[in-house]
Amino acid sequence: MEHNVNPATAGAHVLTLEGRSRARLSGVSAVCCFNEREIVLETSEGEVALLGEGMHIGQLNLQEGMLDVTGEITGIEYNGPVRHKGRRGLFAPKKR
Repeated sequence: MEHNVNPATAGAHVLTLEGRSRARLSGVSAVCCFNEREIVLETSEGEVALLGEGMHIGQLNLQEGMLDVTGEITGIEYNGPVRHKGRRGLFAPKKR
């Protein structure tokens, strides 16, 4: 299955935290890596790492650039604009 991100719908990166148990993100273009303690994403604003315990990706829609994460979120790290344009995440859109 091919995932193409529509830049018009992916839009700006927005992060919404509900307590420390849920995060909703927009502007997501790829999931670089994930496990129960860390989820690293590429967004329209650069790389974002969500840190915590028992984290789970509940919903991922790269067409709309949306991601929903649940678990105990203990930290968020931003790494500025994506510098590795050639690197592709696990759920990155396929290049044509």
